[in-house]
Amino acid sequence: MKLLSVAMPQHDVNMTFFDGREVRYIKLERTRQEKRFHFQSLPDWKSEVQSIWGVDPAEVDDIVFSFDPAALPATLRIEQDALLRLVRDVSKAERLPPAICRYLGVEKAWFASHHYSHALSTWMLEAQAPAVRVVIDGLGDGRPWSVYKNEQLVAAGNIRNGSIGWGIREAGKLLDVKYGHYNDIAGKVMGLQCYGKIDQGYFDWLDKFNFGRIKDLWSVEHWYAYKNDPLLGKLGHLDWIATVHAKMGVMLVDFFKQFAGGQDHISYSGGVAQNVVWNALLKRAFPNLVIAPHSSDEGLSLGGIEWLRRQHGLPALSMPAFPWAQSDTGVPAPSAETIALAAQLLAQGKIVGWYQGNGEIGPRALGNRSILMDPRLAQGKQRINSVKKREHYRPFGAAVLKDHFAGHFAGEADAFMLYACRPKAGELDAITHVDGTCRVQLVDETNPAFERLLTQFFALTGCPVLLNTSLNLAGKPIAAFPEHAVALFHDSQIDAVVVGDTVHRR
Repeated sequence: MKLLSVAMPQHDVNMTFFDGREVRYIKLERTRQEKRFHFQSLPDWKSEVQSIWGVDPAEVDDIVFSFDPAALPATLRIEQDALLRLVRDVSKAERLPPAICRYLGVEKAWFASHHYSHALSTWMLEAQAPAVRVVIDGLGDGRPWSVYKNEQLVAAGNIRNGSIGWGIREAGKLLDVKYGHYNDIAGKVMGLQCYGKIDQGYFDWLDKFNFGRIKDLWSVEHWYAYKNDPLLGKLGHLDWIATVHAKMGVMLVDFFKQFAGGQDHISYSGGVAQNVVWNALLKRAFPNLVIAPHSSDEGLSLGGIEWLRRQHGLPALSMPAFPWAQSDTGVPAPSAETIALAAQLLAQGKIVGWYQGNGEIGPRALGNRSILMDPRLAQGKQRINSVKKREHYRPFGAAVLKDHFAGHFAGEADAFMLYACRPKAGELDAITHVDGTCRVQLVDETNPAFERLLTQFFALTGCPVLLNTSLNLAGKPIAAFPEHAVALFHDSQIDAVVVGDTVHRR
């Protein structure tokens, strides 16, 4: 049976195809090389499926869509009752009306619940069925958050009470964060807030607000009133965001405790699950927490394909190559000689691009689409920021051989850079943020070429850690084709780029 899931939000269009044997995935900003890519016209999905996978949608047995109903032409609409059934969890998906199916170019199809698609998107990481599924994002389908138990909705937020996603976005605008798309703001605020100092008095004052009053928590007007002077409040915006960000983390842990025990298996998704600082707090309280690297809307089609699988009673899906499973242009593995040369360049203090296999699912580079550097270099952070052409206040992640993590870091870490931990003081300046933290990827045999590169670098330097940032420049998507990597080499101050077994160097 062939199944297709097409997620077309107003940003980050993604699609997943199951051909009866394997699952394939693509985030179209990669192949289109347009950040936060979305379709101007919803029927455009069809040509993309045909060009990327050579699939004729007419030969697919079942299709599920996810999109903003407002993106439909004015003459077409999904009935309000159907949308309410999805929001209230009366149904997990609704049949699209024939007129909308004709507009989309299919005979019949489903329209999926936004939050339930998020909730199911962790399927490839679940050792067992989660006791609780938590989804937290900006708006979703009108709910800022949802909690599922036994696959049924047990609690949901009301957008009138605010949303964490919206709160941090508006905070970023207040702080004059520069952005190409509003969804870029949250990640930048996560790094910027570390430059402020937590005001303990205001932190305690915020105790009056619970998870049902998120709008108040993020209100800067309360900060101005607390400071007794708007000017003093404005001069302390960094302290305000540091304090609110810290309080939000504590509130998230308390919120999870309302629905889950400390040893419960929990699936956590939605855009807010990209916050590595809050994730670390949650992981300490809930060690069986599962977060996928594609927790934001770029994971919707993966949740949709799991819903279709269940709908048809098919065996469990698998993605053996996950997370290195983008349907972009893969390359052959590098030879031992090429890996040795790349390690030597890194040991000499060079900045090296690394394009191997297929790209990672999710927004972070995990060793197949990376820019790498020795993390011990003096002024290393400034050098790499100049190469990337991005704001100098932003931190960098790291990759470490899994067996050596404890020797250089303390705290939480995983294979996907989803948690903040602490590098040992004075060792790794280029990856240590102003608050003493770093997001770290644990590397093992699941990525053989990258593991061998780190092992070679360790043998040369005694350091099993590399600075690891995505293979792109500011405002551009991660490379999807070898020519993207080569173009980045020519357009930047990077010293070398390794594409498969080919080394381009100055």
